[in-house]
Amino acid sequence: MLQWLRKKVLDWSRPSSVEAELLYRQVAETARTPQIYEQYAIADTFDGRFDALCLVATLVVRRLTKMTENTIGKQRAQELIDTMFADMDLSLHEIGVSENKVGKKVKVMATAFMGRVKAYGAALDAGDKAMLISALERNVYRDTDDMGRAKELANQVMRAASDLDHQNDADLLAGKISPQIDILDNGHA
Repeated sequence: MLQWLRKKVLDWSRPSSVEAELLYRQVAETARTPQIYEQYAIADTFDGRFDALCLVATLVVRRLTKMTENTIGKQRAQELIDTMFADMDLSLHEIGVSENKVGKKVKVMATAFMGRVKAYGAALDAGDKAMLISALERNVYRDTDDMGRAKELANQVMRAASDLDHQNDADLLAGKISPQIDILDNGHA
């Protein structure tokens, strides 16, 4: 329906690679899994979906930036972020946010995303589950996690990060995440 707008937004953004587009599709697909919202009581709202997308994207960005033997990992991470925010821009247009407000909203979202990358990444790099739970409570649950779902989510995020850490660099750089990122508790913990 709005393919012309999608093309314009992608043209306006920094050119991304085909590989970054592939990575983003997989990140978005995982973040849009309905069971994530049900299992972890994440609000199925614009903000909740943004939180889920940020969480999954953070895992991939973190993994790409950890590649030490290949500087293209950091470049691919930036391309993934650029692709993600071009899609955010488009989504804001699609839900009717006025043109003169979209840039401000995207800036706020980008700042929030980078804060999450820093908080989740620090917790994952330190292997500090309590720090990750705190970051999830603050960001995903807005300090209202009455059911203790942040602890469950933290367990699965740590497992998913470990799974990603063991994936082949060349595959990730080529846009392939295999197996797919899984933050659902399917008896893994």
